[in-house]
Amino acid sequence: MKSIKNMHPPKSWSKTTEPTSYEQIYKYVERALDECSIFIDNTENDYFQGSSISNITTSKNRPLSVLTLQAWSQPLNQLRDARLLRDIRNGKTIRELLSEAKTGTLYGPITNESVLLMKRILDKTTEQFYSKIPILIDKITDLMNLMEQYFLSFYEIKHIQDIIQKKRKEKSLDEYLETAYTYEKSRWLHMYEVNKSLKILREMSQRAEDTKGVSLLTLSKETQELALRCDCTSLSYLFVLPECYYEARRALDSLRTWLNEDTKYNGFIQTSLKLLEEKYFEAKKAYEINKSQLSQIERKAESHRFQLNKLEQENEINEKKYEEFETRLNIKEREYISKRLTYEVYEEQLKKYLQLSHEIQDDIDNRVVIEQFQLDIKQLSRELPKLKSNIDSFQARINYFEQRKDELIEMRHENKKLGNEIQLVLEDKILKENYFNRIQNCRDIIRNIYKCRKTNDLPQKIFYDLPVHIKHYGENEDDDLSKAIRLISKYISRDWNRFYWQLPFYPTRGQEEISKDIKYIDEKYQRGDVFQDQAIDALNKWRRFHTRAKVDDLIHGLQQIRRFDIIQLIERRILKPKHSLNVDQEEIDPRKKEIEDLNRKLTRLFDKLRSGAINAHDTYVYSTMGLDSLRPSTKSASLSRTSRLNSVRSKSTNLERTLDGKEYP
Repeated sequence: MKSIKNMHPPKSWSKTTEPTSYEQIYKYVERALDECSIFIDNTENDYFQGSSISNITTSKNRPLSVLTLQAWSQPLNQLRDARLLRDIRNGKTIRELLSEAKTGTLYGPITNESVLLMKRILDKTTEQFYSKIPILIDKITDLMNLMEQYFLSFYEIKHIQDIIQKKRKEKSLDEYLETAYTYEKSRWLHMYEVNKSLKILREMSQRAEDTKGVSLLTLSKETQELALRCDCTSLSYLFVLPECYYEARRALDSLRTWLNEDTKYNGFIQTSLKLLEEKYFEAKKAYEINKSQLSQIERKAESHRFQLNKLEQENEINEKKYEEFETRLNIKEREYISKRLTYEVYEEQLKKYLQLSHEIQDDIDNRVVIEQFQLDIKQLSRELPKLKSNIDSFQARINYFEQRKDELIEMRHENKKLGNEIQLVLEDKILKENYFNRIQNCRDIIRNIYKCRKTNDLPQKIFYDLPVHIKHYGENEDDDLSKAIRLISKYISRDWNRFYWQLPFYPTRGQEEISKDIKYIDEKYQRGDVFQDQAIDALNKWRRFHTRAKVDDLIHGLQQIRRFDIIQLIERRILKPKHSLNVDQEEIDPRKKEIEDLNRKLTRLFDKLRSGAINAHDTYVYSTMGLDSLRPSTKSASLSRTSRLNSVRSKSTNLERTLDGKEYP
């Protein structure tokens, strides 16, 4: 039958016992704040009227303090005027005034009502400063310390106290950490405000008895407005206790605000974490895309630089060739022009001589000249096309060099353009990487805060001042200690409480606390077969509060209660399998292996000898691979080896007979 947990509501928590959840702490703080508020109201009512709140009948428009102070204004101002005082600021002045009123040495008329009222105010002020105000201070201080202990943000702000007191300038806030930053700052601000109010409460009794007394201008703005409204601006002493009530309520308001903020903190952190998860994936995607773009551009630029380097090297060679080809081109052009002009001159001269030959017949000299011109013109007509071809070739090469130079200039420009593009993409990548790292860092911080705040045993660890360890999902569920706890819980039965008494704790846990643990677990499980659930709960609590928990501690506790059966189960199921994995294998002697191989080869040899597999023409030798057959090289060698094998066969036969225990003649 499964265990049924107690359906009654959880018991109210006191700060001296271990809390089970934050709901208990919230209810305790809220109840304590209400009690403090009621205590202040009763104390204030006692000062103004001397009765409990239930007996007060106040106007809807005007509170009790206003009605009472307005009623006190006339008789007390009359008493002050009778002694010619500008202001009543301390108790010493009131005591002197009452003494003079008793002796009748005042300058003006007074009434017994005003004297009795002043005496009552002095007595009530003194009484509350020595009885109720210290109690109120202790209540608020204890409550603030409790909230400071449990209401944690798990976020650290450097120099937060100096920032709160405006001694140091506040640094720029990361918008994604605003929730944690705001709450942590708010925590310290609440503590600062409460401590400030408590300081006023502690010092007020001393100020009320100092020679200077309490000036109305040194009190809060609200108290000054109350004095002005009630025509008591010259009766500062009357507002010493109202100032204390105001500061106490102000401290309680800060604590209530703090309580409200802490109850909502987990929800705000969860919302921030959800937003950061979305931002994280967006930033990661943008960063990966930009990283890919940068990689592509860098590969393109690398290829372009490789081509540019090749072109640079080619251009260096082309520069030298360019000068050479330009020189040769100039030479060829001059040669071509010279021969072209010669060709044209020769043609003109040839025409003249041909014309002259028609006029003068049978002129031998003229004929020789004509033939010579014809030969020269023919030779020039053959040379000029070749020169023209050479000139065109040189010019083409020069044009090619110029073209490659233009391409080089263009590639340099393109390379510079790619460099600028890489710089822009790199800057964009750095920005996106910084943004991604920022989002990742913020997400890790918020996630850590969320896991700390959502830890089930956080109140208990804070109560025992243990480090808050974030346990990830599935962590340490299959370790030896967890297995041992499950095994013990299954078989320990009703001995779990005796076993719990024998377990060690570090830090040390007192006997009273262990007794409370057992009592709490007993009350938690009421019906059915609950021993296993009780044991699991108890051992998990032990593991949580014993920072050095190990399997040996469990075994030692089982030995103390003489549950050796469970120890054997732990050794057989947990420790022994683990030990068997670590046992070193026995080393094999290499000589033993060699002997076994030799025996195996001998056995094979004897089997072949006995079966007659070896004939007169074969012999066998030992090798590293076994028995190998070899063809005999000569007949004599074969016969000698055969005789040796026959002798071995006879010896082996005798050996076998001896081993069989038979005697042969």
